[in-house]
Amino acid sequence: MADLVKQDYYRFPSVSKLKPEDFDNVQSLLTNSIYLQDSEVTVKGFRIYGAPWTPWFNGWGFNLPRGQSLLDKWNLIPDGVDILMTHGPPLGFRDWVPKELQRVGCVELLNTVQRRVRPKLHVFGGIHEGYGIMTDGYTTYINASTCTVSFQPTNPPIIFDLPNPQGS
Repeated sequence: MADLVKQDYYRFPSVSKLKPEDFDNVQSLLTNSIYLQDSEVTVKGFRIYGAPWTPWFNGWGFNLPRGQSLLDKWNLIPDGVDILMTHGPPLGFRDWVPKELQRVGCVELLNTVQRRVRPKLHVFGGIHEGYGIMTDGYTTYINASTCTVSFQPTNPPIIFDLPNPQGS
């Protein structure tokens, strides 16, 4: 984290005032939310699973090498999840980065979503250029990035409806 603070000083000068110990137990600062890291919660009958991992991209947090390291994380996602929340997108869904002239989504995540987990909704936001909605006919993919590619928090919220889960 200290290395990220140094490299992003000009983009995020307020972060430079933080000390390494400020990052310890940062989850305890979340008093009106639920932090999901390789975990799930049920809200109003919807099973929601969250995972922060992404393929390596510009040295951000929670980066892992493509391949088995990421697949091991995606294999933790239980079957039957209604809403999957990840930091980054699966390959081919709202993951195009024009500056890099490539798709940067995760193929292991794509296979996990489409072949095994099959959530009704997959929400992510790590690739700011991909803001918007797509579907594969079963899962709706929402890149809900608040920020634009220039880190301006101006993208409007995306509102969606899901039918109530059975039995709720």
